[in-house]
Amino acid sequence: MRVLVLEDNELLLETLEDFLENEGYSVDLAKDGEEALRLSYKNTYALYLLDIKVPLVDGIELLKELREYGDNTPAIFITSSVDKDSITKGYEAGCDEYIKKPFDLDELLMRIKAVLKRVEPEEIIKINDNYSYNVKRKRLLKGSEEIKINLKDLQLLELLLKNRGQVVTKDMIKDELWQSEEVVSSGALRVYINNLKKIFGKETIENIRGLGYRFV
Repeated sequence: MRVLVLEDNELLLETLEDFLENEGYSVDLAKDGEEALRLSYKNTYALYLLDIKVPLVDGIELLKELREYGDNTPAIFITSSVDKDSITKGYEAGCDEYIKKPFDLDELLMRIKAVLKRVEPEEIIKINDNYSYNVKRKRLLKGSEEIKINLKDLQLLELLLKNRGQVVTKDMIKDELWQSEEVVSSGALRVYINNLKKIFGKETIENIRGLGYRFV
């Protein structure tokens, strides 16, 4: 994921760059609001981390302009200004979260993950005319009604659906359903397969002898 960081403190900017890159993010840096604005028009970001008090265009005005142009990228303000008026202006401008300076980097990471999780789009897999599966919420639906099945059945169903039409080997299933320290049960696996067949029909899950199963 690509993150744009707006911060005029060079030391903090470098610290955030190193930290976020170590966490697997791609990072672009801006020291003033105009530079951040140019980068936002040029690139697509998963998240904005914006200091408020920066040169040329402050963080709040920057975010207001982005929102006016229809940019709904999640934004976290990193600032020492956490009085009620500043917080109100920040949320009115369209921010998703605040974090106060000085801050712990691990706390920042938790807030980033929380914001990104909130805006993560729903992934719905249509199984057939009657059933669908919500990947994010781990819910099997018949129409709008949730079908309650146990966790192992749900894990197996998701694995089969994500590899629909392809053979899912028994080793793949064991890695998904059982922890390394757990005893793997072939009998239990057959039970889980049969549980899914009872819902979707025997013909929907093929037994590929000696290999595994395929959801058709």
